[in-house]
Amino acid sequence: MAGEIYLSNLSGQFDYQTILQKYQELKFQQVSLVRQKESAVQQKKSAFEAFATSLEDFKKSFVTLTDTTLLDKKNVRVSDETIVSATITNASAVNPTDLHFAINQLATNDVWLSQTGVANKSDSAASTDGTLTISVNGSDYAIDYTSTDTLQDIANGINQVSNDLQASIFYDGSNYRLIVSSAKTGTDNTLSFSDTGDLLDNLQLGDSYSDSHVQNAQNAQISIYGETVESQTNTFTNLLTGIDIVVHRVSSDPVEIKVENDNEAVKNSLGDFVSKYNSLVDTITDVTGKGKPLSGDFTLQSIRSTIFDNLTPLFDAELLSVDYKSGHLSLNSDNLDSLLQNDRTTLKNTFTLLKDGLSPYMDYLFDTDGLIKGKEKNYDTQIEKYEEYIQDQSIRINKEIENLKKQFIHLDMQMAQFNDIKQRLNVILPKKSTT
Repeated sequence: MAGEIYLSNLSGQFDYQTILQKYQELKFQQVSLVRQKESAVQQKKSAFEAFATSLEDFKKSFVTLTDTTLLDKKNVRVSDETIVSATITNASAVNPTDLHFAINQLATNDVWLSQTGVANKSDSAASTDGTLTISVNGSDYAIDYTSTDTLQDIANGINQVSNDLQASIFYDGSNYRLIVSSAKTGTDNTLSFSDTGDLLDNLQLGDSYSDSHVQNAQNAQISIYGETVESQTNTFTNLLTGIDIVVHRVSSDPVEIKVENDNEAVKNSLGDFVSKYNSLVDTITDVTGKGKPLSGDFTLQSIRSTIFDNLTPLFDAELLSVDYKSGHLSLNSDNLDSLLQNDRTTLKNTFTLLKDGLSPYMDYLFDTDGLIKGKEKNYDTQIEKYEEYIQDQSIRINKEIENLKKQFIHLDMQMAQFNDIKQRLNVILPKKSTT
C-alpha cells in the first residue's frame, strides 16, 4: 500500500520481492499481448487516416473540377491600369470581348468655398438667427443656427444633417472659411443654397455668389466608337455586362479592355485532379503493400477501383491516359487545349457526366454513416475495448500482487519469530554429549 515500507527476507529463508516480481511479469504477459494487438490496430487506424486524408484531398479537387462555374471563369486585362481598372462581377454573364475607349472626364463632386470668413474660430458666423437650407439630389436639408454659432458649429450642423453633405473649415492664412461639398459625385449631386438669416451673405457663399462655386459636379464620361457614355461615379457598371470598369484619369488615347476565357483555371483544376488521384493511388500502395498495416484489406483498393470506373467520361473525351503498371493517370494536354479552344460545350458536358457519376459515391464515402466514418469508428471501438481490458487486468493483477505481498510479509515475520525461538532454545537447552 502507498506509504508503507516493506523489508524483504526478514527470516532469511526467502526473498519474496523477487518472487512477486517474477509472478507479476508472468501475469502481465497476457496484458503485453493485448497491448501488441492494440498497437497493431492503432497502426491500421493511422494508415487508414492517411488514406482518408488523401481521399479527402482528391474529393476537394473533384469538387473544384466539377464546379459548374469553372468553365465560365474569365480573365480581364487592361492596357494601362493607371488609367482604367476592371473587375469581373458575374463571370457567367461575361462574353469574351475586346473594347477600346477614351476617357474624356472623371466624375467629381460639387464643392463650394465661402469667399469671406471669420478672423478667429471663436467668432460668430452670423449676426442673426436663421435656417440654412441645402438642396441635393431632390432632397432639402435644413440646418438651424443662431447668432452665436461659430463657423465650426455650422460645419458640424451640416455634417450631422445628412451623409450626402460634407463641411469643413479652411484657413487661407488670414481668415477661416467654410467649405461645403456633396459627398457623392455626378451631376445629380449639385448643391443649391437658401437662407432665412444672414449666414450666406456674411460668408459670401451659395447661389448668389458664383465665385464660391469652386468645383462643379460632373459625371465621368468616356468615348467609345463615336458614342459618349456617362456615369454618376467613376465606375461604369453597365458598359459591359458582368464587369465593373473604374476610370482613374483622363486619357485622349484609347485604352483597351480585353476579356478572355480563363483556360488556365480549367487546366490547373484538371491537373490538380490528376495529381490528387495519383497521390491517392500511391497512398493506397504504401499502406496496403506486403508487411504494411493494411495489407490484406481490400477496402481501399475497392474504393480506388470504383473511382477509376467513374472516370469514364474523361477517358471518352480523351483527356486522360493511364499507366496500368503504376496506376497513375496523365493529362492529355493537347486534347484539353483543343476542347478549350473549339468545343467548350463538350468539355462542360464531360465534367457534368463526371460529376453525376462520381459525386454520389464520394458523398456516400464521407457521409456521417458512410464507409470512411464507419471504418474509423470500428478502429476506435477496438482500441477502446483493448484499453478497457488492459486497465481492468492491470488493476486486478496489482490487487493480487498486493494481497500476495501482505501474505508473504506475514509468513516472513512468522518464520523470523520461529528462528528467534529456535535460537533461544539452543541457548537454554544443553547440547547432547557425543561420548
